[in-house]
Amino acid sequence: MNRKKMPAPIIMPKPIPKTIRPKIVSPRKWIKSAGESLQGSLGRLLAQPPSFHGVIGSIDFLCIVRHLLRCGGLWCLSQFAVAGEGAAQMRSSTGLTQLQSEIERRAAVLPGAAAVWVVDGKVQPIFVHGFQSMDDIRPVTEDTIFQLASLSKSFAAAAVSVAVAQGQLRWGMPIRDVLPTISWSDSELAAKLRVYHLANQSTGLLPHAFTNLVEDRVRYPRMIARMNQVPFICPPGSCYSYQNVAFSLIGDVIRARTGLDYSDFVQQHLFLRLKMPTASLGAAALKDERMASAHVFSDDRWRSTRHTQRYYKVLPAAGVNASILDMRVWLLAHLGLIDGFTEAQLDALQNRYIVSDRGGGHYPEDARIQQVGYGLGWRTFSFSGLAGFAHHGGYLRGMRSEMVVHRQLQSGMVFLTNSEPAKLNEISLFFAGWLAARAER
Repeated sequence: MNRKKMPAPIIMPKPIPKTIRPKIVSPRKWIKSAGESLQGSLGRLLAQPPSFHGVIGSIDFLCIVRHLLRCGGLWCLSQFAVAGEGAAQMRSSTGLTQLQSEIERRAAVLPGAAAVWVVDGKVQPIFVHGFQSMDDIRPVTEDTIFQLASLSKSFAAAAVSVAVAQGQLRWGMPIRDVLPTISWSDSELAAKLRVYHLANQSTGLLPHAFTNLVEDRVRYPRMIARMNQVPFICPPGSCYSYQNVAFSLIGDVIRARTGLDYSDFVQQHLFLRLKMPTASLGAAALKDERMASAHVFSDDRWRSTRHTQRYYKVLPAAGVNASILDMRVWLLAHLGLIDGFTEAQLDALQNRYIVSDRGGGHYPEDARIQQVGYGLGWRTFSFSGLAGFAHHGGYLRGMRSEMVVHRQLQSGMVFLTNSEPAKLNEISLFFAGWLAARAER
């Protein structure tokens, strides 16, 4: 086995405890960045951007796209990627204006977007841009609904944390005790599976097992009935192995232990309790007139396309729909700035339990990105020596989402779009670099 394919080590103490007792690495141990932090720039093209809080005209929009295509493809966005060449150093501008400008520049080339960010515990005004649909130019508003895709995993892990707090479940509970009817490919390894292995992507099962079946017309119960066909590549808890189907067993666990369907539990204990009125689970939201249309880039322009519904089969992994108003609440809850989760719950969710690498986290090869791993429903990393970031993104055809938080600095950001820009996680990395640069001062 070559080094790249070697299983990543587990961070958990052994023997494995019945409940997780996280130890958060202090984010106060700053070190100076050895590399350059990059600010996003579209150069002369966006030097005088249009009004991003309104609706940009279709002629201006197509003009922007054509210019982008001339500079090497639409995703000239890579020019202001965190790891791109020729961008300015982060410390040249570390004010809120620079951060807002970066978000606006990234949104300018998209059909629609919405964002919110919190810095030092202060909530900044919600940013909206563009159209819900390029077909009828409905503007994006604060209650426009987007599909969150894999960012939904943060809701699933939070739901388990609520059930744990209520005494209905334990993170360290054996899966076989909760879901005894599931058949596995290796009974000895399956006996070691715990609830937290589902949430921190360390089941040991073949990565992305049955994601192809999610894409096909195979119902979720049939996928679970075939789990005995999925091989273990390592013992549970000993390597990082990203999943959608196995992760979604969280929903079955919650139903088995609480008596509520996963959708009902999340609606009652997360959406209603936190007052997230437009948040939902499942395909019913696609009929809501506030739902943004999905868009793909074709023939030199953005075109609306049908929403992807297949991932609604795995609700815990990819089934949440929400507006930027809802996600502002979600952001504040995960920063501990509103009454949502206890400090112990947030410690558990945002801790790193399993080691990954930059490739496994879909991050660029940037030496400033370190300590990459997975918490409970969250990716984790440090940037330029600043530890403590929790992050997740989501992608479905025509939809993207990003969220990054740093609880100790009471700062975070959410970015939603009804399109599919490449490397969108670079906006989260830009935010991380921006925070690291501020911390150095």
